[in-house]
Amino acid sequence: MRIVRKPMARIAAPVVGALTLLTVGAVTAPVGAQAAPLGRACMFEAPEGAYGAGHAAFAVKVRGEANHWVYGSFGSTNDAPIAGWIKGGTWEKAHAYFTSVRDKDHENARYYTRYRCVNTKDGDAKRAQSWYGAVKKRGYNVATNNCLHMSMAVFKGYSEVLRKDPRLGSATGNTPNQYYTKVLPAAHWEVSHQL
Repeated sequence: MRIVRKPMARIAAPVVGALTLLTVGAVTAPVGAQAAPLGRACMFEAPEGAYGAGHAAFAVKVRGEANHWVYGSFGSTNDAPIAGWIKGGTWEKAHAYFTSVRDKDHENARYYTRYRCVNTKDGDAKRAQSWYGAVKKRGYNVATNNCLHMSMAVFKGYSEVLRKDPRLGSATGNTPNQYYTKVLPAAHWEVSHQL
């Protein structure tokens, strides 16, 4: 039996050619096969808001953008911050905003003091904003259309995964503090972070 050896130059040429194509970007994975960035939703909470029942606000990441978020809240005209508001910007800007809000009812102390987040495999910021508009049009009602209802509507509008999660029950019958401390952890949202 005779073993035939091929010269290394003949074997190496196709490998070197393929590596060259990869490094110059001529060969790439199809767009659909590339990993899509995750969605992310965060609830900001003011435990002393609403006379100790708590106050909830929302932030959702715009998928496909490196660092753009939509954030806001909803409340009665007696709340600090008043009525409904929505903004857009970087995570740093959103975090700084929530940190800067002061509670006029409690000696100007920091209003929002904590937040929890969750990643989602989906997320549609435009749909979240649409849900914000729909809930705001209904008008504030402490029992049936308050800051927690708004935040949950935005989260569930943003993500079908969150909308279908049976652990994220109705906001009705829960205070923001109860939802933040009991419901979100049971739905495997991340640990609470202090602002």
